[in-house]
Amino acid sequence: MAGFYTKRKKTGKKKIHTQAAVTAVLMLLSFAAGALTYRALTRPPQTDAGLTYIEEIPVVTDFLPEGCRARPGEKREIKYLVLHETDNFSAGADAAAHNSFIHQNANAPEGIVSWHYTVDDRQIYHHLPDDENAYHAGDRMEKNGGNLNGIGIEMCVNEGSNYEQTLLNAQKLCARLLIEYDLKPGALRRHQDFSGKVCPARLIESGRWDAFCAAVEQRYRELKSVQ
Repeated sequence: MAGFYTKRKKTGKKKIHTQAAVTAVLMLLSFAAGALTYRALTRPPQTDAGLTYIEEIPVVTDFLPEGCRARPGEKREIKYLVLHETDNFSAGADAAAHNSFIHQNANAPEGIVSWHYTVDDRQIYHHLPDDENAYHAGDRMEKNGGNLNGIGIEMCVNEGSNYEQTLLNAQKLCARLLIEYDLKPGALRRHQDFSGKVCPARLIESGRWDAFCAAVEQRYRELKSVQ
């Protein structure tokens, strides 16, 4: 009986120790969860991806001046990446030329347009902070619309440029922005989806929109796999 009693007594101590260990682990997990929640609530929202390069592609940031008509400056939730083509086929109408255009017309009395990025076959220009709305989707500022909730991306189609390389550069930009803003590949949209305008025209008319989206998704998954 004495041996049996001793064995039961030791087992009781083990149970107490196990319960204490479980309690300690639960307290640590609760503390960690609380700390993560606190950081999530107190972390300032990301206003811009701050990109300087995407792989080998330089990203030139030249924001429109605050207060100009083309920069309404309203903060918003980012829900979409809205793809466009510039429709300017003139030689030399590259990303730098469109950056000059958007600055020169930032206070035009009518026909205001603005967007966030212009992509060509060599570089990318960044015209507005990502978290500010712009005038590119042709839907005014409708709730859940392209202007209010989309990052506008223009792809150059100018004579003498390499359109295939422009598409490749745009795919890399889109994949990176999806990662930056915790969006899924399904967030890709066409200008046409918001206004009915056939844009990005060449991509749509050649039947390559789905292939473009698939290429972005592949790059997105590659980026996610190394995070």
